[in-house]
Amino acid sequence: MPDIRLLELRNTYKWGGGPDKTILLSAQRHDQARVSVVVGYIRDVRDREFRIAEQARSRGLNFYEIEERGKFDLRVLRAIRDLVIRHDINLIHAHDYKSDLFAYLIQRWMRPRRVALLSTAHAWVMLGLRGAFYRRLDLFLMKRFDALIAVSHATKEEMMSAGVPPAKINVIHNAIDTEVWARAQVSTDLREELGIAGAFPVIGYVGRIDPEKDLDTWLHAAVAATGQFPKARFVLAGEGRDGTTQAHLRRLAETLGVADRVIFSGYQSHLLPTYAAFDIFLFTSRREGLPNSILEAMAMGLPVVTTDVAGAKELVDHGQTGFVLPQGDVRGLAEAVTALVNDAELRSRMGECGRRRVEHSFSFTKRLRSVEDLYEKTLGLTPPKKEHPTHVGTHLKEPGVS
Repeated sequence: MPDIRLLELRNTYKWGGGPDKTILLSAQRHDQARVSVVVGYIRDVRDREFRIAEQARSRGLNFYEIEERGKFDLRVLRAIRDLVIRHDINLIHAHDYKSDLFAYLIQRWMRPRRVALLSTAHAWVMLGLRGAFYRRLDLFLMKRFDALIAVSHATKEEMMSAGVPPAKINVIHNAIDTEVWARAQVSTDLREELGIAGAFPVIGYVGRIDPEKDLDTWLHAAVAATGQFPKARFVLAGEGRDGTTQAHLRRLAETLGVADRVIFSGYQSHLLPTYAAFDIFLFTSRREGLPNSILEAMAMGLPVVTTDVAGAKELVDHGQTGFVLPQGDVRGLAEAVTALVNDAELRSRMGECGRRRVEHSFSFTKRLRSVEDLYEKTLGLTPPKKEHPTHVGTHLKEPGVS
């Protein structure tokens, strides 16, 4: 049996998001001589659209779905403890405030048995008082973990400003499998299916349709940038926790007079044809860690226009692979989109540069080896190693260097 016996622990809803892509692919790709993996997901029993289980099982993962019947269901704690004992887990890797809380309680409950704790700070995206409370709770717990991963330098700065010890924080950027995420893998796109075969430009977005994504700004900027193009179309792929934000955006599209040009394509289980349908990827979020959808768009050769949110500028090299503008800057975002719409050579060049940047600096294989090294270090299995210069800690190349 490998020395690292890992429980990946996560709480999310419906289809998940970027973190879940990373968790499931990591579990599938780990070096089995180093790591044995169990994946556990805490699921609200009221969530009838939960899709993580089918994704995990299609990959052949050792997967457990832990049902939760309230905000703090002690049966969840017992179920996690049973998994730790059954699989002789010595490391829990948690991924959100709730799984961090349960992991922390498990570690204390099982003393003197040693179970190490590691958490990844993906982002604290929820807005409002409840979001602020969950963020404070999570940062309080993280101070008590053995090791932490921040998905961007911006996230690390946010953690340190809250008093998390810097020595515990390892910057390991999100990454992507560029063999899968490639134009060459696409035989068709969604344009025919969406009825936009002759459209130009197609401005696209992939992700949750929730308030923190500031899709009001997205729609205002996209419309302002394409006023001279009657065949412009605006595609938003994804869903929200509920339909409130999407209903609001539909009303806004009617107000702007573009309701017939805004397409909500819904949740897409296969995203390659979705990205292939876009001419430009526009991202206007206000709360992120390191957006996987930007990585995906860049890998697919799309120029990216994004707000300066968390780690976005660590991905997008402003003026080279796309444009990075202040949050809420409708005029600046629109001008950047307009520049790309009017210049086919610029779109092509930025798309190609973005693809090369992802291939060079955001390799999933290199990222996974860095994570495995951190697991060994956390468990005290090996002497401290030199960090990988392009993926871990402060040695990562500065944004803008490709």
